[in-house]
Amino acid sequence: MIEWGLYMTYILKGGYIVSPRGVYKGSLIIEDGIIRDLGPNVDGKGQVYNVEGLYLLPGFREQHMHDMPGLMHHADSPERIGEVARKLLRHGVTSFKLASVAMPLEDHLTYLNSCREYLKSKNDAEGARFEGVFVEGTFINRDCAGAQPPEYIVHPDEPEARRVLDLLLDTGVVRLINIVPDFGVDLIRYASSRGVIVGCGHCRAFAEQLRKAVEAGLKFIVHITNGSMGQSFKPFEGGGTYEGALTLPLFIEMITDGYHIDFRYISDIIERLVQKGRMHNIIVVTDRLFPSPEDAPEGSFRMFSVVCRKAECEDVLYADGYISADGRFVKSPPYTLCGSLLTMDRAFQNLLNLLTTDHSGYMIDVKARSLEESLLLLSNFTSGNSARLEGLSDLGVLDRGMRADITVLEIDGEPGEYEVKVRYVIVDGRLFEAG
Repeated sequence: MIEWGLYMTYILKGGYIVSPRGVYKGSLIIEDGIIRDLGPNVDGKGQVYNVEGLYLLPGFREQHMHDMPGLMHHADSPERIGEVARKLLRHGVTSFKLASVAMPLEDHLTYLNSCREYLKSKNDAEGARFEGVFVEGTFINRDCAGAQPPEYIVHPDEPEARRVLDLLLDTGVVRLINIVPDFGVDLIRYASSRGVIVGCGHCRAFAEQLRKAVEAGLKFIVHITNGSMGQSFKPFEGGGTYEGALTLPLFIEMITDGYHIDFRYISDIIERLVQKGRMHNIIVVTDRLFPSPEDAPEGSFRMFSVVCRKAECEDVLYADGYISADGRFVKSPPYTLCGSLLTMDRAFQNLLNLLTTDHSGYMIDVKARSLEESLLLLSNFTSGNSARLEGLSDLGVLDRGMRADITVLEIDGEPGEYEVKVRYVIVDGRLFEAG
């Protein structure tokens, strides 16, 4: 059960603070939802919470997750978002966006308007803070649909694309949007001019097309390597989307469940970007379909026309195929994934155990990092970099004057075998006990 404390002045005393100045033992004072002071020797008035031996990190930002029950069965219910907000607390999430999929336009608009109603109600006191919607599946390449329902995909160069985009953006809740550059960059340029942050995934763009998209306003790569992303070992056009992502100034989403990306590729991508001074471009996401893993039904379930299922022996979801317009079942290629069952605390734990041991990617061998260095990297991957993508200067790090979004973790074990447990979650200064 999750209980929430009073919105007041209080002190977190004796924890290990993960801050831009390093990891150190100290205390942190929160007043009116703001970090007023922090350090080894700070003191102040207010209720004291003893967090001796626990780790204080910038609150996990869940940038890319889905709520399939909400999309399919509660699209017209703002209250459903509050249920999601409460569930996310136990996984250390302080803020989140909900991603949509390729879906009927009328249903899509109904869902976005429900999200708008929830945002107007200002019910963030009940859990993690809802920050808006990520439109993922509408403007992708049909040939790279993956588990996205193909019949609801609109190619960005099709006549109705601008009209559909305007209808979605006019709801006022879309913060991120996926638009592929495979068919030109005009829609990317237009969406960027309307103030949304544009990413691309489920695409087969050459790196040269990707470069033009960056000039038009493209900011990030959606779940790198997934959604049939283009890759090329040839030198023409600068390579594919994968190669362009590693060389262009783009933020990069990674799903760190070990199924969507082999950990050897995860390692190589991290090391490549760190060596290039781009550690601030890595964003860990879950791409989960359900707020909690236990919400996933046993056996098959529908995502509009797509038939999905929970794997029997693996902690992941598969797409078996989709029902075509004429009623035929079209089988998906082998190992087509349909979102994850990953949570942000497990994503954090997975990478903590990778970074703190000697390990090898496909291309780069890596020596173990210290716990402290690993925590500093992960605080960026799970929080700070998402805030940077959005240009949020008051979130994503623990420092004076920042908004008090904090995840408090218990970390036990040894390198490679750490176990991470969420103990407290603080959202805009409101303290919740995770249970």
